Amino acid sequence: MVPMRLFAAWAVCLLLGWPGLLGCQRQPTSFKPTADPGEIIYFVPVREKVIALTFDDGPNEPATGQILDALKRQQVKATFFLIGANVERYPETARRIKAEGHLIGNHTFRHSRFDQSTASDISQDIADGYRAIETVTGVKPLWFRPPYGINGPGMQEACRAQGMAIAGWSADANDWNPHPVEELVDRIVSQATPGDILLLHDGWETNLGADRRNTAAAVPLILEKLKVQGFRFVTVPDLLRTAGRPVAEFKNGVRLLGLQIPAQPLPPGEGFWVRYFWDVPPGWGNLMPAAFVHYTSPDGTIRFQDDHKIPRLCDVRDRVLKHLVIVPRQAPLGRYQVRFGLFDPQNPDLRHRVPVRSAFRQQQGAVIIPDMLDVIQGPKP
Repeated sequence: MVPMRLFAAWAVCLLLGWPGLLGCQRQPTSFKPTADPGEIIYFVPVREKVIALTFDDGPNEPATGQILDALKRQQVKATFFLIGANVERYPETARRIKAEGHLIGNHTFRHSRFDQSTASDISQDIADGYRAIETVTGVKPLWFRPPYGINGPGMQEACRAQGMAIAGWSADANDWNPHPVEELVDRIVSQATPGDILLLHDGWETNLGADRRNTAAAVPLILEKLKVQGFRFVTVPDLLRTAGRPVAEFKNGVRLLGLQIPAQPLPPGEGFWVRYFWDVPPGWGNLMPAAFVHYTSPDGTIRFQDDHKIPRLCDVRDRVLKHLVIVPRQAPLGRYQVRFGLFDPQNPDLRHRVPVRSAFRQQQGAVIIPDMLDVIQGPKP
């Protein structure tokens, strides 16, 4: 497992203990602790070490029952996005999910592909799933997740009309493909960071008795390993109730909810993955702002960088921006900080940086996060 660093405003004082940082800068606006119907939530900047575990495509036996057993033993609450047809097939399991205190969300009735559906068909599939869940369990689902994480024409409008917020995810086990149990566990545990919404599957679309034995076996191991790291598991709406402030809030409405890099030292020449949790307001046109991300020595000298375009509003499954960054072979050893910000898309140069609010120190329109990465001497060849 690769340890990771997540930087959000709560982490500054709670995890790093830097006195005086908070309060000396203009704070970003707190992340809203509730979601509106039709709004998409895929990651939450949080004030605590909490994480949301979610399951798609159930109920399905025996996998759902085995997962519920593991959650009960560990006293963990999760969020289950149920398919209406499967709810009708396994009504007792659906009612057990409710009885044991887990959150039930809507995953349509038929699990159709929204990129191959009309707005009318999408609205109907969502409504049919809602109706089946309510009829069997008595639950009126307030959360929806689109099949395959694909947005479709009129999806948000249909959810808004039917009173449901939309849940994406920020990390997944990739268990829709067959993988050994240890790979599923490592994929989740190595990615997990406070505020994540984790995705696993207890079923496979509307297939009867779908084989999810590896997921069922991985769940208790995931719970144990993340609990050892100090994580607490909550439902998706409870995750929102622990919301704090984003890392940065820009004047144009773009927010960086968090970013995650490896915590372990790296030698020159090696690479590491960075996850960016960008939040882009609706209504943006074709001209998207560009982010500059500079890894600098403490004196401010730029040693390497990860500049990129802010992603457009896209499908639920594509919200996390993940980049591989290579430490140059000539990079000096030592501790690096990160300087980041946005260029004005109409004037993309050093003189036109978008004004920003952050708990971290700022200089010339850039947010500066210290002690982000240690570059050390690697083994001799």
